[in-house]
Amino acid sequence: MNGSNPLIPDPEEESFRIGFSADFCDEEGKLVFPDIGLSVLKGHAGLSHEFLKHYRAEYTPDMLAGYDVLISLKPKITAQSLQGISQLCAVGRCGVGYDNVDLDACTEHGIAVYITPAGVVRPVAESILLLVLALSHRLTSKDRLVRQGRWAESTQRLGREPRDRVVGTIGLGNIACEAIHLLRPLDVQKFVAFDPFTTPERAAKLDVELVSLEELLRISDYVLVNCPLTPETRGLLGKAQFAQMKPDAVLINTARGPIVDEAALIEALETGAIAGAALDVFEQEPLSPTSPLISMDNVILTSHSIAWTEELFRDMGRIDCLGALAIYRGMAPQNVVNPNVLSHPLFLEKLARYKSAYMAREGMQ
Repeated sequence: MNGSNPLIPDPEEESFRIGFSADFCDEEGKLVFPDIGLSVLKGHAGLSHEFLKHYRAEYTPDMLAGYDVLISLKPKITAQSLQGISQLCAVGRCGVGYDNVDLDACTEHGIAVYITPAGVVRPVAESILLLVLALSHRLTSKDRLVRQGRWAESTQRLGREPRDRVVGTIGLGNIACEAIHLLRPLDVQKFVAFDPFTTPERAAKLDVELVSLEELLRISDYVLVNCPLTPETRGLLGKAQFAQMKPDAVLINTARGPIVDEAALIEALETGAIAGAALDVFEQEPLSPTSPLISMDNVILTSHSIAWTEELFRDMGRIDCLGALAIYRGMAPQNVVNPNVLSHPLFLEKLARYKSAYMAREGMQ
């Protein structure tokens, strides 16, 4: 260290460490995904990265100690995870959801949490289009009948096209907007949205009518869940809401499972209150093998991975790695979801140290 100023580390000694959660790798320690943006991290003095050796559903302090940035998939980050953690400066969440991160605890420890919205929008929107069409044309039920040798029976299952029907989205964020863009060539009659946080200008630009949740449920043939999981949206769709839907309407949830009351949904499907559902997310994941949803012919189930593509992980990984490089250079990353941290003394102190080290390496001091 440069003894006169503790904020100016010796560039030869300083090491900036990035940790990746263990679920980026398989049991043999090999990357599960072809590209997660690691090339972005090459060629930077004093910077190293590694993958955590063990996976746990919730991080423990010993797993996080010694890292400056953590890039994470599924594990939870709780207040207990951060006990005694002082070096960590940022957490890059691979995705747009952050309900598995205690934002208040991170802010208290001077840790910025940032997400990767630009990497998620297109693949999730394509997945919504896929599920709309699969439900419309009874893709999975026809597939099962043919495999069972019930060819003639499969020809009697008529679908219903999205053409001239109403699509309603709960939430009008970037994913919903992209999904509307992809669905529009199908000659949908009308798009409606319920979103208390959007603007009339945004909706008008998309030619989307803003309505109440009750009106959306009443008139929509396709109900798309595109909102984040918050205390306000948890259990947003329950028995009363399914009773408001058309009996031939379908639900598509690619957002978060707890937004939907799963028991109420199962009852609505069993009683014919709604016609079907496509679910990529569930209240409890993995889905229990005893769930009634598994045996339902009018339901499509995927493993919270319908949008997982090579491009998704390439783009999310690059965004996360670029966020880590911003910290490495003493700058705040983009897409921070706990903005109060940006003025927190602990966070600013860490950034100052990283900036001094970076400038020393670059010969700028």
